[in-house]
Amino acid sequence: MFLTCAFLFKVTFWTLAFILSHPNIHRTILEGISSVFGTTGKDKIEVSEDNLKKLPLIQWCILETIRLRAPGVITRKVLKPVKILNYTVPSGDLLMLSPFWLHRNPKYFPEPDLFKPERWKKANLEKHAFLDWFMAFGTGKYQCPGRWLALLEIQMCVILIFYYYDCTLLDPLPKQSSLHLVGVQQPEGQCRVEFKQRK
Repeated sequence: MFLTCAFLFKVTFWTLAFILSHPNIHRTILEGISSVFGTTGKDKIEVSEDNLKKLPLIQWCILETIRLRAPGVITRKVLKPVKILNYTVPSGDLLMLSPFWLHRNPKYFPEPDLFKPERWKKANLEKHAFLDWFMAFGTGKYQCPGRWLALLEIQMCVILIFYYYDCTLLDPLPKQSSLHLVGVQQPEGQCRVEFKQRK
């Protein structure tokens, strides 16, 4: 649970920043929230699974954010020798995978440096299947066990923030820090957001 919480705050920040830096996406999300929950900011709301299914763009934005701000490396210790092509990796060595670079490979993610949430339409998220080559949570039986809880929490945060507040991005979207390779990357500079409570 601790790692899920640590992940949650950074991804929520980046998701909000990406959405706010794309006015058409922001507008579409606000319209979707209004259509599901009514006049924004007026009442207390409860977010149900059915509500979330009516707002797929939010989940796509979160996954696209994670793709773009994925950890630099994921490491695994080799427990028994493993052969990769003509080389045998001995037990005790560490193998590293870089989701950061994998997610920027145009062979797997066309226009990899662009924020394109619509690419996630192809994923079968209802059956808990990400896009092929998406490795932010690891893969196989060693995937992060809290991944779906984290995604759910971030969806709810995004909905509640946009329901209750008018948000304006005051600074350009910052670049990710090149010094931060483990976990979700931190911003290189400041990113101020103005929040005004809806009345």
